[in-house]
Amino acid sequence: MQEDDIRQLLEKYRNGQANEEEIALLETWYLQWRNEPFPISPDELEETKFEVWETISQKHSSGFSRTRWFAAASILLFIAAGFYYFARQPAEIKADNHFVINQHAKDLKPGGNRALLTLAGGKKIVLNNVQNGRVSIQGSALVSKTSEGNLSYINRNDDATNGDHLMNTLSTPRGGQYHLALVDGTQVWLNAASSITFPVRFDKGDRVVTITGEVYFEVAHKTNNQVFKVIAGKQEITVLGTRFNVRNYDDDKSLSTTLLSGSVHIKNITTGKAATLTPGQEARILKADDQFTIRQVNPENAICWKNGYFLFDKQGIESIMSIMSRWYDVDVAYQGQISKDRFGGTFSRSANLSEILKNLEILGNVHFKIISNKVIVTE
Repeated sequence: MQEDDIRQLLEKYRNGQANEEEIALLETWYLQWRNEPFPISPDELEETKFEVWETISQKHSSGFSRTRWFAAASILLFIAAGFYYFARQPAEIKADNHFVINQHAKDLKPGGNRALLTLAGGKKIVLNNVQNGRVSIQGSALVSKTSEGNLSYINRNDDATNGDHLMNTLSTPRGGQYHLALVDGTQVWLNAASSITFPVRFDKGDRVVTITGEVYFEVAHKTNNQVFKVIAGKQEITVLGTRFNVRNYDDDKSLSTTLLSGSVHIKNITTGKAATLTPGQEARILKADDQFTIRQVNPENAICWKNGYFLFDKQGIESIMSIMSRWYDVDVAYQGQISKDRFGGTFSRSANLSEILKNLEILGNVHFKIISNKVIVTE
């Protein structure tokens, strides 16, 4: 695209007048913007930032998709700031002041479909090393890997009782994610560094699974109203058929359940306090004191990871780098004071880590170095 075309699209974009085709064109061009920089003045940069955030506020208040406008704002800010930043930087970037990859280190690739299946009896199968097709027979269930690389449990005989009490565990490492179909048809997506333990066949009682990390469920409704229960740390979640996300990482200060559709009953196992969520609500239990709260949220934000994005809404750098650590399988260390800046924006989970770190530097008072398999964060 020519410079004049870009400027015209940017103007329409920042005024909220671009149609879907123009937005797609500009977002596609953004992915290649490093090859076509053009200058933008500091005044233009500040004006762009102000107008973008004003637009978000106006559009969100009128019911416009909040997630989409955070994505739009992020891209536009990166474009504007990126032009100014890269057009004026020398060819050599000093390690003491700006993002740099150590000459002995490689850029870190994003995670992918990686998981470990632990069968009843303890046998472990690395799924990314297994061909599509049959993986195992567990009691009355056939375990198979689909052509899409997902794991599926299928009843071989609806009347069979063999293996009713066999338990399997699917776990993802840092840098991994996986999709699982349970024997009842429930669909489960695991984020990085997560796990689910489940029976290979559900009997006539409750359908109960246990999770760690972050897991998204689309629970299959049973005609006999057989409830589905998720145990996540101190939280017990009871559903009939619904879509929800559960987050329970060890390094999180709270564990949360976000409801997208249907209804779930949340219970704090420690205190007994309980509540029923409606779509768009999120329940949180603080790990320090068991405080139980419910708040209204945009539920789509909770599953951006499943849809291929990171979405940050006024998040601190420690929270962001904890997420980066899990997805890129990288250790994080801090030197000096930790930046108190808050960051907002949408990033692709398919991007290399360096691209995300460069954009974070543009947006706030923070700098990074990649040395071996570690990111050093400085202010």
